[in-house]
Amino acid sequence: MSLFIRTSRALLALLVSLPLLTGCWDRLDPENMAFIIAVGVDSGPKNDYIFTFAIAVPKTNGGGQSSNDSQKKIVSVHSEQSSDIATALLASQSFVARRLTLIHSKAFILGEGMARKGVMPILGEVVRNREFRRTVNVITTRGKAETFIQHIQPTTEKDINLWFELELDPHNMGGIVPMNSRFHDFIMDIENVGTGATTILAAPRPDIKKVTAQLSTENEHSDSKTKQPLVGKQIAGSLRRSGEVPVEFFGSAIYQDGTLAGFLTGEETKILNVLRGEFFGTTWGFRDPSESKLNLTINMRAQKKAQMKVTRKNDKVTVTFSVKMEGDLIGVQTVVDYTNPENTKKLEQSIQNQLHSESIKLLNKTLHQWQVDCFSINNRLKSTFSTLKEWYAFKWKDHMKDIDYNVEISFKMRRHGDQVGPAIEGDKMQ
Repeated sequence: MSLFIRTSRALLALLVSLPLLTGCWDRLDPENMAFIIAVGVDSGPKNDYIFTFAIAVPKTNGGGQSSNDSQKKIVSVHSEQSSDIATALLASQSFVARRLTLIHSKAFILGEGMARKGVMPILGEVVRNREFRRTVNVITTRGKAETFIQHIQPTTEKDINLWFELELDPHNMGGIVPMNSRFHDFIMDIENVGTGATTILAAPRPDIKKVTAQLSTENEHSDSKTKQPLVGKQIAGSLRRSGEVPVEFFGSAIYQDGTLAGFLTGEETKILNVLRGEFFGTTWGFRDPSESKLNLTINMRAQKKAQMKVTRKNDKVTVTFSVKMEGDLIGVQTVVDYTNPENTKKLEQSIQNQLHSESIKLLNKTLHQWQVDCFSINNRLKSTFSTLKEWYAFKWKDHMKDIDYNVEISFKMRRHGDQVGPAIEGDKMQ
């Protein structure tokens, strides 16, 4: 091989390798980064915003651990007044040593006051932020987002990232929160004509933090005539409980054109998931048809995905929901034997009626009262028009309050638990 060829190959190899030598000039080690897990937004005092950041506290390696490691904070919280997130992050960098980043954010939390004024101004920046993932969960909190984030104090998890993942998993929550409340879903619903966006509903619990929460008071007296409350008919912030983390996620928040319209209870959110075809299964409380003041519990699941049919005659829109459910009886307090075919039919009809009644109430609230389409009816209705020009001229939102809807629900019992009959005291058995 000639000297010229060897020299040419050496120079070529050098030229190819030169760009690779500069590949790490802007590298930032994870050890030098501060991972923001949650971002909260509230209205500010000067036509601006209060941004609250929850930063995962780095885990210490090696020895030197103190005996009270279990009491160490796993999240650091601070707030900054600013007109936008980017400026708030820049200002926060003046007192946070590590490089702040949003690449591992799990939650975007909207304060109730700001949400009722409208969220579109702040969403415009979030959409453009390259670090902000569209898989982030969107949460609406009662009260201020700053207060909510300050109350995040997990007791059974030492990893704040894992706590958020588990706590916001809709499959773990049993249908009491919207199945799809990611940022991508939220922004797409808001941008769609007439569609109502949904988020998880949350609330801080200062009474839990101060250990002043009471499940009952001295003035409350229960007797056999007291009607048992259904747990699902509550929203975040009102659950009767004590202990554990002083925040809770229960129910959903509904938006109309970027503005908060109202809240749905846990049970209404289950119905919402059912009618949207996003319900898989959960435990569900119902009134006992044999004793209306008592409740029974069904392990409920969808027999098949709910179907929706939309028809239009001139300007009159009719929507029909077809729902097929099934379940197992897992909790009953009466001595009625629901394994008896006659009682089984009575139970199935009662649950079917209760589901139908709650569905009608939800449709009335969202479509007629709030004029918000949370069921993507507009996507089916759009196909009944020949052109987009006709669809836009129809003005779906103006016709929403006049829509007719039908709900066809069927329910079948599959099992009655491992015990064949009801639990009865020995001396009462015949």
